[in-house]
Amino acid sequence: MVNIQQWDEFQKSAEELYSMSPKTTRYVAKYRHVEGKLVLKVTDDRTCLKYKTDQLQDLNKFERLNRSLMAKMHNRAPQESASPSSHTLPATAAAPVTISSPSLQQGGGGKAKKNKRK
Repeated sequence: MVNIQQWDEFQKSAEELYSMSPKTTRYVAKYRHVEGKLVLKVTDDRTCLKYKTDQLQDLNKFERLNRSLMAKMHNRAPQESASPSSHTLPATAAAPVTISSPSLQQGGGGKAKKNKRK
């Protein structure tokens, strides 16, 4: 198990490890709220890379690594976005979608309330 102290080195090593063996590489993120520590682990059963941090600044780096690895897993180029509000929806997703069900519209199908007797 290799504990890496520098983020850039960990990210580069993790992406190289995934590139060499994409079928067997696993990526685990574990957060311990009590200690306030985030532990990232990337392994392919032969090599194990581990990065530990308690810095809040590293969360943005963690999200960037997630996007990069997920893009590689989906065989796409990673997308760089500045903020979540800058995402645009496709034209088909912009229209509101309503789901209608006959049982929901009529209000039936369930048990009726019992009247309390005095």
